[in-house]
Amino acid sequence: MSQLALLVDDVIVSIFPLDKPDITIGRDADCDIQVDETSVSGNHARIEIRPSDFLDGHEDIFLVDLGSTNGTTVNDEKIERCQLKPNDVIEIGWNRFKLMDDSQVNRETTAIITRV
Repeated sequence: MSQLALLVDDVIVSIFPLDKPDITIGRDADCDIQVDETSVSGNHARIEIRPSDFLDGHEDIFLVDLGSTNGTTVNDEKIERCQLKPNDVIEIGWNRFKLMDDSQVNRETTAIITRV
């Protein structure tokens, strides 16, 4: 199962399981991951977990900025919507999170297919 780790000085201080299809992040009390800080919008971002179109039994994870005031970045690039991969660093306001997933295949490696 994927998890979102809150980092302070690159040390994990909290872990949030990504255990439902849509997870909201923001300052509002009804957000799944509540971040009580002024740099974070009320409903700042949403994580969407969907079945992979290409790999049976795997999920794709997307991060969507919900029109936040201060924006959302992934690996230091401002995004509106992007697909996440393990170890991506997400910045929401002044907060840094890291996507962790031990069970998912590394999609950056090349598969070598040989004909028999």
